[in-house]
Amino acid sequence: MSIITFGNVLSRYFFDTSFAFAEEITINLFVLATFVGASIAIKRQAHFRFQFLYEKMRHSFKRMTLLLTSALMLTFLLLTFLFGLELVINQFERGRMTPALNIPQWLFTLSIPVGSLFCMIRTVESTFLSWNGMKRNESHQWSNIESKSKELEG
Repeated sequence: MSIITFGNVLSRYFFDTSFAFAEEITINLFVLATFVGASIAIKRQAHFRFQFLYEKMRHSFKRMTLLLTSALMLTFLLLTFLFGLELVINQFERGRMTPALNIPQWLFTLSIPVGSLFCMIRTVESTFLSWNGMKRNESHQWSNIESKSKELEG
């Protein structure tokens, strides 16, 4: 992504012309990278949280907070999945092609529902792990992110 953008900048600067495909590829790779990164962050439980407030909560309130945040995340991801799928179907039925590369636009747009689906799977997985950790009186959720990440990598 960076190489394509940098090459396009150099081309415009030195040759006063740009690559027609650079913007298409860069934007679509950025969308794909966003969903891949979000899915990895959910798996590692690395999304922004209010750790200080969470640590001060009673155990029962922690469980309720876990369920509420998970339900909100799943609702948002489900809506993203459904609207993304509707967009893919619309582009497929209309035969939309990308302007520069002349390939089907729905191939790029497919990263939205697929990425949302992966994020939903990771959210459910993370919720179950956290819930079971709370049952065993372990604080799986929202703590020791670095050690959890190292365990997953190692």
